[in-house]
Amino acid sequence: MTTQPRTEKGRQTQAKLLATALECFAQDGYKASSMRAIASNAGVSLSHAYYYFKSKEDIVAQLLLNLRKEQYDQCSGILDEGNTLETNIRTVLDAGVRTLSGYHDFGPPFLRLLLSRDLSNDEISSIELELWEKVVSGSRPLPPLGIRRDLPKFLLLVSRQVFSAWAFDQSPQQRRSRLLMKNMAPVVAKFAVLCRLPVVRSLFEDVLALMDPGPAEIAEAAVPKPVPLRKQKAS
Repeated sequence: MTTQPRTEKGRQTQAKLLATALECFAQDGYKASSMRAIASNAGVSLSHAYYYFKSKEDIVAQLLLNLRKEQYDQCSGILDEGNTLETNIRTVLDAGVRTLSGYHDFGPPFLRLLLSRDLSNDEISSIELELWEKVVSGSRPLPPLGIRRDLPKFLLLVSRQVFSAWAFDQSPQQRRSRLLMKNMAPVVAKFAVLCRLPVVRSLFEDVLALMDPGPAEIAEAAVPKPVPLRKQKAS
């Protein structure tokens, strides 16, 4: 987990390390870049660099956190104007494309972070969820009451699926995943409207449960299954 600096000088040092790391990643590649090289190029000691970032993964986490904050800032004022749900979904996805467009090479490391239980992911997820809550609360007409509470989480999980497609999209300018984002907004908005029907609302709940396993399921999956002992053959 990244150590957040308390002073302006500390924030400047952290920002310098982050910028230097991105330069190293661009020049030498993510795998070939070491914390020692990043610290040396930034003009700080290795121990000082480790104070701010414990690993290259922490640097990637800070980068994604900064990008999500930038996306949030771009969207937060626009989502309060009473747009349709479709328009608000498209606004968030378009802002995500703009902020991430220069960092497609980081797609797989970003995705690994989002799939992890790391505390940095918790902070990123909190920002994303708050943004999707603004999408729902700012939409007019409001989505059906029966799904309104869970819809932000549903939108977050759907957007993560789209992000997965973007992370590994090798088409020019990620056209395939961008087209997927474009088409997702009207489909999800129509699905939300149909959730006024009990049978569709039940389907919504089933899909949400499949996409978002609860803590018990996650904990169970993390525990290795015991290997049954083979019975000894009678001599």
